[in-house]
Amino acid sequence: MLKTWYSSLNKLSCIHSKKLKYIIIAIIIIFLVGNKGFRSLIGNFNELQNLQKEHLALQEENIKLKSQLKLMKSDDYMESIARKEMGFIKPKELEYRFPPPKKTSGKK
Repeated sequence: MLKTWYSSLNKLSCIHSKKLKYIIIAIIIIFLVGNKGFRSLIGNFNELQNLQKEHLALQEENIKLKSQLKLMKSDDYMESIARKEMGFIKPKELEYRFPPPKKTSGKK
C-alpha cells in the first residue's frame, strides 16, 4: 500500500511540476512582451548599435577628409590641380595640346 501511495504521489508531483514550469515560462514571456520598459530598452539598445556603426563610419570619413585637406593645403597639389583643371601654365612655358585620338570601329 505504501508503494502505491508513493508512486501515485510521484506521478502527481511530476504532472504539477510540468504545469508549474509552463506557468512560470508563460509568466516570464508575458512580463517581457507586455512590459513597455523592457521593449523600450531593447529598442534603445538597437538604436545604440546603429549609432555606434554610424559614428565609426563618420570617424573614418573624417580621417579621409582631413588627409585630403592637408593635401590641398600643399602648394604642389594646388599647382597640379590648377594646371590640370584650368590649363594654367607658368610664364615662359610652352603647352602642347594634342587632339584626342579618333575612335575607330572594331572592324579592320
